[in-house]
Amino acid sequence: MSDFTSPSGRMTEIEAQLVSRAAQDPAFRDRLLANPKTVLAEQGLVIPDDVQIQVLQETPNQYYLVLPEAVTGLESEANALSEQELEAIAGGSSTFSTCKTGWTGCGSGQSGCAINVL
Repeated sequence: MSDFTSPSGRMTEIEAQLVSRAAQDPAFRDRLLANPKTVLAEQGLVIPDDVQIQVLQETPNQYYLVLPEAVTGLESEANALSEQELEAIAGGSSTFSTCKTGWTGCGSGQSGCAINVL
């Protein structure tokens, strides 16, 4: 079994698998909504007692925006990107400037929404 320490690549991978399975299996989705810790334990992930997991299901009229944990002071400065890193991420990539995109929503809870490049 894996230990849950913080959202990471491992958790993102598990989230994607859970979302995919829930989309295909209504009984699994219902169990995940009702008791997410049990379902995660069945998937091999140990969630400490002091960590709460809440699964929400979007509807056509209800959308959830999940914000990452707030950081303050030195934590935010230690994780700040340099000007060069910011430029590499946001700086004028022509790949996206000429693409048609469509917003698909952020059901994954990750920062930034998925886009479809047409």
